[in-house]
Amino acid sequence: MPTKTRRKRALLVDPGLVVTLLLATLAAWPLLARASLPTFTDAEMHAYRTYEIISAWRAGVLYPRWAPDLFYAYGYPVFHYYAPLSYYLGAGYGLLFGGAVAAAVAGVKFVLVASAYLGALGMYAFVRDRWGGLAGLVSAAAYAFAPYMVYIDPHARGDAPETLAIALAPWLLWAFARLRRTASPGDVVIAAAFLTVLIVSHNLMALIFFGLLLAWLAWDVVFGHMFFGAWVIGARPSSAAARKQVIGALAAAVGLGLGLSAFMWLPAVLERNAVQFRNVASGTYFDFRRYFIDVGELFAPAQIFDLGATQMRFHYSVGIAQAALAALGVLTVFRPRLRRLSVLFFSFAGMGLLYLMLPASRAVWEAIRPMAFFQFPTRFLGPAAVVLGVLAGAALGWADVLPWHWSRPAMAATAVAACLAAALPLLYPPDWPDFGPVAAQRILDTELNGRGIGTTSANDFLPVAAAVVPGPQASLLASYAGGLVDKLNHATLPAGTTAEVVAHGPQHDRFRVSGGTEFVLRVFTFYFPGWTAYVDGQRTGIMPSEPEGWITLWVPPGTHDVLVRLEDTPVRRLAWGVSALALAASAALTVWRMRLRITRPRPEPLAPRPAAALALVVIAGLGLHWAGDRAGWWRVHSTGTQALVAQTQRFAALENNVALLGFDLPRPRARPGGMVPVTLYWKATAPVPVNLRVYIHLIGPDGQLWGQSDKWNPADFPTGRWPLDRYVRDEHEMALRPDAPAGLYRIVAGLWDGETGQRMRVLNASGQSAGQDGVLLVDRFEVRP
Repeated sequence: MPTKTRRKRALLVDPGLVVTLLLATLAAWPLLARASLPTFTDAEMHAYRTYEIISAWRAGVLYPRWAPDLFYAYGYPVFHYYAPLSYYLGAGYGLLFGGAVAAAVAGVKFVLVASAYLGALGMYAFVRDRWGGLAGLVSAAAYAFAPYMVYIDPHARGDAPETLAIALAPWLLWAFARLRRTASPGDVVIAAAFLTVLIVSHNLMALIFFGLLLAWLAWDVVFGHMFFGAWVIGARPSSAAARKQVIGALAAAVGLGLGLSAFMWLPAVLERNAVQFRNVASGTYFDFRRYFIDVGELFAPAQIFDLGATQMRFHYSVGIAQAALAALGVLTVFRPRLRRLSVLFFSFAGMGLLYLMLPASRAVWEAIRPMAFFQFPTRFLGPAAVVLGVLAGAALGWADVLPWHWSRPAMAATAVAACLAAALPLLYPPDWPDFGPVAAQRILDTELNGRGIGTTSANDFLPVAAAVVPGPQASLLASYAGGLVDKLNHATLPAGTTAEVVAHGPQHDRFRVSGGTEFVLRVFTFYFPGWTAYVDGQRTGIMPSEPEGWITLWVPPGTHDVLVRLEDTPVRRLAWGVSALALAASAALTVWRMRLRITRPRPEPLAPRPAAALALVVIAGLGLHWAGDRAGWWRVHSTGTQALVAQTQRFAALENNVALLGFDLPRPRARPGGMVPVTLYWKATAPVPVNLRVYIHLIGPDGQLWGQSDKWNPADFPTGRWPLDRYVRDEHEMALRPDAPAGLYRIVAGLWDGETGQRMRVLNASGQSAGQDGVLLVDRFEVRP
């Protein structure tokens, strides 16, 4: 046996996988190196949902569709509609390793960290099978260090379900590419399984990647064969019989994936009108028109964090290294002997995803009305990280035109180093305090403070029977402190009637009721399809109360056992049946595959020497991160009266303990009808006694107001809650009137009391009023005709 062959067979583990694990470790290092999780991000809400799953499991409910402690403890059908996989993974990990009080937090953190590894490995596996191990490592690095994946989604947003779904997408592509090559029954099951876990991980990402998958398959089956006589996804012969076999296998995998996940998505779709889901696409906060980004930001470099700010400033960027490598990958369509059709597809997909984030795509968003449910165009940065990561791997094809045998490893090392270096500023998120234990009482306290009622921002899953949003009930909240949760409305019981709680669970309540007259029993639980009432074992009707939408039912005179529980509707039973049939079909295909005894060649592993060279690059990155962490190379910390990152330092103290530290004015001129961006840096010098409002005025040479920006709260952060050790970054966009005359303008900013209408005056060095009710930022802003 040749020595080279023996050496390859001796590689039981692809060295490229080891390097990929190192890449993921560096990308996830802030989460690995620190305890707990940051609060005031979506991670807090996901920890609460994970706690609800853990509580349901402890009560014996394996697949809860109802979260009983949410929405002031009226219950919320969040798990009926929101893809729950990340919560189940987090709950399982938390129960095993998280401890009694920190299980939910440990579970969410596990999902975020595991997603970093899962996504990087998936990118490596997918691209390795197409262009080799070195290309796979470049793709893994481009993905792992994309700004959205390394910082925005896991840290700034804390969106564990979305991060998990994006990490699963490369594996979905890998599984269907593998199925395209083999058309084997076992690979049908594998592809269906990855489609299933993607669907149940995140609703919106599942829609995006399922659409991308269908487009990719259509491109391969239709366009690739029709116009080029070849297949894009794999290298299987394109005879008519082979085409039918492959198309059948791909269709079977898609059908099985939809069937296996039907238990989740089918009831959510067919029972969508049972909740007010349209709220999520209404209102001004979730208006997608507010969240487009310009080309400059889309391709901007990472910013250094200022730890003296209440919120970190960052760009919604694809990453400059990723953009450059992807551009090189796109250009490989002009090179022969490469899978150019794959590159062409991902080029079109990448351009489409980037376009949807730009203001130019507004007409598309408005024409396709369901796109409003995506809420934020910047959400497409996640899918873009996957697509651009694939193209970054394709860029390595240019190394083959160089005459040196080491050109390919050298280019791969350079590309990985570029991705790592460009992301270094994002690897230093601000420290966070201990998250603390999660319990039902904490969830209620958070809601009572006005944050995340129901763990959503728009009452997305509020049952339609609730015509109003009811406030909290003191008796219900007090029962949480007493031990046994009591959801009875005792205030409405007739005189002489008694009622007590016998049992309370995640999806049921049992009461013992005794009275001399027939009456309406009122339960502080939202009515939702599936809630069923029984009096002494006999089913009785439920009447949702008006306008709150709570469960009410008639109880006859005498002493009775009353049970209210959530049951499966016919739609849910149908969905479980569909998933059971799909599971049986998957088992049959697995048995068939085992009987066929199919053997397939192992993927070509990365050679040890290039793998070692790439590993050294990553290890050097880890060392550079360690040194930078101690030296503070990639972060600043504003203290006192400074905002070091402000374009212009301008200290001005105002009444009520507020000071302006500086401002950004990126453009010194504008034209009539244009937008004027201004960012203000505020700080509380002592506790602020009132919540102040902010204004910026653009005053023309005639002394008239020609543009302005007003906010209820500076930076959408009530001044009464400002910390004393950090400043607030307040972004504005002033609209200049179309009829504004040319000339030099003044820009004035200030604060005012919304209750009294009084503006806060500027104070002099001795703390006395200087007679100004606003701060002059500039007096020579040019408006051109």
